[in-house]
Amino acid sequence: MSAAAERAALENEALLDATVDAVVIINHRGHIETFNRSAERLFGYRAEEVLGRNVNILMTPRDQANHDAYIARYLATGIPHIVGIGREVEARRKDGSVFPVELAVGRIRNTEPPRFVGYMHDITLRRTSVAALQRERDRAQQYLDVAGVMLLALDVQGRVSLLNPRGCTVLGRMEAELLGRDWCEAVVPEDDREIARKILTHLAELPPGASCTCEYRIRSAQGEPRLIAWNCIALRDPENLITGLLCSGEDVTERRRVELEAQRSQQRAMHVSRLATMGEMAAGIAHELNQPLAAITNFAQASHRLLGVALPDIEEVREALRQIAAQAIRAGEIIRRLRNLVRDRATERELTDVNELIQEMLTLTQADARLHGVRLSLDLPSGLPRLELDRIQIQQVLLNLVRNAIEAMEGTAGVRPEIVIRTTLPADGGLEISVSDNGPGVNPEIGERMFDPFCTTKESGTGLGLAISRTIVQAHRGRLGYRAVHPHGACFYVRLPFGSEDSNR
Repeated sequence: MSAAAERAALENEALLDATVDAVVIINHRGHIETFNRSAERLFGYRAEEVLGRNVNILMTPRDQANHDAYIARYLATGIPHIVGIGREVEARRKDGSVFPVELAVGRIRNTEPPRFVGYMHDITLRRTSVAALQRERDRAQQYLDVAGVMLLALDVQGRVSLLNPRGCTVLGRMEAELLGRDWCEAVVPEDDREIARKILTHLAELPPGASCTCEYRIRSAQGEPRLIAWNCIALRDPENLITGLLCSGEDVTERRRVELEAQRSQQRAMHVSRLATMGEMAAGIAHELNQPLAAITNFAQASHRLLGVALPDIEEVREALRQIAAQAIRAGEIIRRLRNLVRDRATERELTDVNELIQEMLTLTQADARLHGVRLSLDLPSGLPRLELDRIQIQQVLLNLVRNAIEAMEGTAGVRPEIVIRTTLPADGGLEISVSDNGPGVNPEIGERMFDPFCTTKESGTGLGLAISRTIVQAHRGRLGYRAVHPHGACFYVRLPFGSEDSNR
């Protein structure tokens, strides 16, 4: 061998040894002629162990039987089966273990008889990674399929890129019908589109990872509107630029309908309770109205007599007419307050002076108390914060508490029945309105059950007064409670919290 040829052979050997992939060269009979170091590491054989042996020792039994036939067919026809075609196959190591490789086989040019070179790369890690990725994709798809909420992905233009089966069910449409279409134009009613389109703008102003919530309607394929509660997060690229939206949506149409119906039912119950309370106080209210009406009658009769004399005293007549007007206003004010309490109305909250609210209902409570021989007094310190509340509802609660106290003291002997309505600022916060009496108190056996619906000690009571009152107070984020008064008596109190806008004095 010439020096040049020897040098070329050494360079080729060095090149083969430096190659990362396993390289195996075989002759036309399939016998191994070259086995580089990467092949030794991959298969666990030393080169001298395999040189001259059939290359099928590196194959699984399934491929061993076919390999020689492939070479023979290629030599006879020139039609390749694996030559020149990359493929994935199973290979076998010296210890018998099987592993996947990517195999590329080519014929070495200008060789006769022909020789072939094979390049093999272990793809175990690739297959493991691909399998793991596929498992994650399958799992993610299963999550999408079984999710009980709508899952929606939009690009930055608001076009649909994903809609899970639950979303398809709510909309009555297939995902393929919506992919690539503008979400708002396709399914959102025109009145709600502005809300839907503002989400992307709002998310862009939030820190990465923050989400936002909203509600808007969508329209099903049948034209039925459905109210959806959405929770959305921005999708971002590695440079933190927004690439779209991912939203989960819950169909709350039925829930909102039930909540609205429950609210209406509660308002009807409150109205009925107010009517019942007014019915119980009717005698006292009638007595209170009789006083200004009797005064009007007396002053009118006096005016008639004064005008019947030859020289009437016009100043006395004028004073009588002034008294008639004043008593008519008094009667009208009683009727106005009574009408406000009994009319059916929606909840209306406003910033309210609690002491003023109590003074406003004083006419009705004083009349009932006087009729039953009960003394009613007020302890209302000035300068209390105003609270945001529904005046009529809180007055309903207080009227119910006063009425209960009056009834509880019927037949009390030895003391003059007395009720005190008091407002205070407890040390632990909030504002408290209390209704205290000096009656026999509450039977300890009743305890907290007194606030349960239909719990009553009255023969003709419904047991709904305190239950409705507690519901009203809880709706104001407050608490209705009871504490005993020593040596005897009861105190029911309403504790109302201060809000951010309830601090105006």
